[in-house]
Amino acid sequence: MDRRHFLTLSSAAALATVAGCQFSPANTLPETSDWQQLKANFSGQLLFPADAGFSRFYKAANSRYDSIIPAVIARCANTSDVQQILAFARWFQLPITGRSGGHNYAGYSSTKGILLDLALMADIQHEAEDDTAWIGAGAKLGDIYDQLSKKGRSIPGGSCVGVGIAGLTQGGGFGIADRLYGLTCDALLEAELVTVDGDVLRCNEQQNADLFWALRGGGGGQFGIVTRLKFQTFATTDILSCHAYFALKDALPVLNLWQHWSRQLPEALWSQAALWWRAMPGHEPQLQIRVTSLGQIKLLQQQWVNWLRRLPVQPVEQDVVLHNYREYMLTDCAGLEMPECKLPHQSEQAKLKRVAMAGSSDFFNKAISRAGLEALLGQVQQRQQQGLSGGILLTLMGGAISSVPADHTAFAHRDALFSAQYLVSRPVGADEKLMRGAALWVNHMRTVMQPYSTGGAYLNYTDALIKNWPEAYYGNHYEKLQQLKGRYDPELLLRFAQGIQPT
Repeated sequence: MDRRHFLTLSSAAALATVAGCQFSPANTLPETSDWQQLKANFSGQLLFPADAGFSRFYKAANSRYDSIIPAVIARCANTSDVQQILAFARWFQLPITGRSGGHNYAGYSSTKGILLDLALMADIQHEAEDDTAWIGAGAKLGDIYDQLSKKGRSIPGGSCVGVGIAGLTQGGGFGIADRLYGLTCDALLEAELVTVDGDVLRCNEQQNADLFWALRGGGGGQFGIVTRLKFQTFATTDILSCHAYFALKDALPVLNLWQHWSRQLPEALWSQAALWWRAMPGHEPQLQIRVTSLGQIKLLQQQWVNWLRRLPVQPVEQDVVLHNYREYMLTDCAGLEMPECKLPHQSEQAKLKRVAMAGSSDFFNKAISRAGLEALLGQVQQRQQQGLSGGILLTLMGGAISSVPADHTAFAHRDALFSAQYLVSRPVGADEKLMRGAALWVNHMRTVMQPYSTGGAYLNYTDALIKNWPEAYYGNHYEKLQQLKGRYDPELLLRFAQGIQPT
């Protein structure tokens, strides 16, 4: 690689020796010989734009950011590789971004510098003696559910099978098991982290407890690169899934009843109200009410029957289905082998489709008033009449999420009754002007719902247009996170637009 590739990326570096590597003298940019020396000691893959596979591996899940092309992809195979790449980036002062799954809505898992890709570090090891699991930071949820469920175990996590475990965990981690077992970050027992100085730290309640606190809700790629995570697993069981669908004209009374009914549900039951609409003739917006249970089949059956009886309107349709745990968690993989149940940058055999996305979020500590529900539904109707697609998901929280003390982890929204996700998803190649409009709309939903929400936002649904993002994402935890940033990455090697700023 020649020097010109980094002319816009680098600034002068001071003389130093990093991680045992001696590169070119200071005040210079990487020479071909520097890259060759790095590559000689690198166990994974270093890919440059002209290399085979580069164009596939650099593209994240969100196709909106395909124009952000890295100068090099470092596909690390082990901790030593991560140390070397961080040392190289620090020595030459090169921009560097870590990637676990690549689902960031704001494009923060893409870079024009060094893309540190953890995809090759994806081992999943179940420890039978204590039912814990060590999981590589590059593992995807689909593989985790697949491999652990064969042992009769699992961890709380989301429904998107291509999401990377490291990013999900460090942002919190929602899913159908969270009311019973807590967020993904609540199941974390230990993490291995490589600092920007090249130190490999064990982070748990006893060792580096401050970092362990931050890694549970403080965001990925902020204090170092997490390479492995240890989780407490739970025993899998069949999942009962109940769905009811309603026309938009009936949504107001149904939503109002749902939010008051669902807040009283036992923690073994999880529930969500979702509004979806497409910009296509004949596709009317629908409200979907969904309730699932991990075990407790009879309990949910009874609750569901009582719920239907209390409805002021009849659903357009409804269904109740009992699923095997693995089958349900791998719904997106139906008919596919696991190597095929991946996004293109995750597997050569991938058959899952990438999309262009814009998203934002809210939290609500109490039931939304009638005026708030009317405002929300008015936005749905208005956008649908404009021929624009979208989705709004209201998800029940509480249970085990709220049982964790507010200051026990960096996740700042323990008191929330519901979370909201505002989402627009379009095919790859969607006009960027249209997607910018989508980003404005999902952010505008926060303004519409501001009189009823906490003002908080979910870090894993990153919205680049949130102006008061430190308060929205982190609440009163931000100052402590700033102090940790100043201790572990004072020179801001790991940085992005909404990254934590050191004090």
